Amino acid sequence: MQRKGNTIKRDSQVVNQISVGIDMGGSLWATAVQDWGAGKMSYYGLKDKDNQSKEERAFELVSKLLQSGKRVDVFYYEAGRYGYWPARKLIALGAIVHILPINKLKVVMSGKTIKTDKLDAKFLGGLHPSDHVPSVYIPTLKEEGRRDAEREWTSIKTSIERVNSQMIALIERTPLPGFKSHQTSIEWRKAVSRWSKLPEWKECPELLLLRFPNLIAELELFEKELVSWKQIIRKFQERDEETAQTNNNEDSTSATVRKLQQFKGVGDRLSRHLPWEIGDFRRFGSGKRFAAFFGLTPCPYSSGTMRRDQGISKTGRKSLRKMAVECAWLWYRWQKDSWLVKKWADRLEQKGRIRRTAIVALARQLMVALWRYVVKGEAIEGAIINKPIEV
Repeated sequence: MQRKGNTIKRDSQVVNQISVGIDMGGSLWATAVQDWGAGKMSYYGLKDKDNQSKEERAFELVSKLLQSGKRVDVFYYEAGRYGYWPARKLIALGAIVHILPINKLKVVMSGKTIKTDKLDAKFLGGLHPSDHVPSVYIPTLKEEGRRDAEREWTSIKTSIERVNSQMIALIERTPLPGFKSHQTSIEWRKAVSRWSKLPEWKECPELLLLRFPNLIAELELFEKELVSWKQIIRKFQERDEETAQTNNNEDSTSATVRKLQQFKGVGDRLSRHLPWEIGDFRRFGSGKRFAAFFGLTPCPYSSGTMRRDQGISKTGRKSLRKMAVECAWLWYRWQKDSWLVKKWADRLEQKGRIRRTAIVALARQLMVALWRYVVKGEAIEGAIINKPIEV
């Protein structure tokens, strides 16, 4: 394989394939088409035109390419506003879609970095399936919905914590006897009513005090949204259970949730978050690949005689990694007799960096063990099961 300009020339083989690279922008879908058999690249700047959107024009272009009988591979970046629906549409047309994580691609360049949508599209169009480029898993419509459910939950919880922190910070600017921890909106209303009768109330800035009703109302709104969202999630869980029982589908997401709920220390939130955010555990070839999805695997650096450890890779979503570490702490507390805890108990009883490193190592091995249990049915030695699955 030889790279020449923005295209790749393959002298060793002539492939009956077409690569399509799309840089999806708000007003422009820069599209490059590489016909490997003809050795030619074409560029199309697709915009909304003649009552036809740029998305429709791109799908029409791919449909015409598929009519040639050649295999069509479409490449586009994960980062962007469009998500996964273009991928599902292209797959329905018959194309093979590769969504690339932008932070995993390395382009060899000299001098200043030149970046345009056209160059990005040509770079993507110059990729070939045999290049083994990293790609992102394309979730189903239901899997994507479950991800949004978990992320909305997290967003509401974060908003509640933010409003609480704002009110605590305001109280610290006054002589009022404030709270040191987060409270509900009801507790805040009671406190403000009580403080208004104190002599210190008159020593507070008047406009600062007027902020409390607004913040309490905002907190109350988020609390109602959280209760409502809990009900929505519970409703969807019950529907998943009914569907799994009707279809006798033991490989379903609801079955994975039930399997994780069995263990002491793994609550409803953890057991639901992992399958709903990740999807089907069976799409990973091994437990090590499953743990790597969390970004918990070591990241060594080796050059010549130099060897050093760069810590964990931290790939994937931060929320998932945080949830895995939280699961490890709960496992350490409630599963003292399991082999995982016994292995790291000495280091976890220490303080500082040794303890932090040990809990990450425990989290990584726990994710491997949970994958083996869910996918292969391998028991975790010494683990306590509180909620055995009823057959």
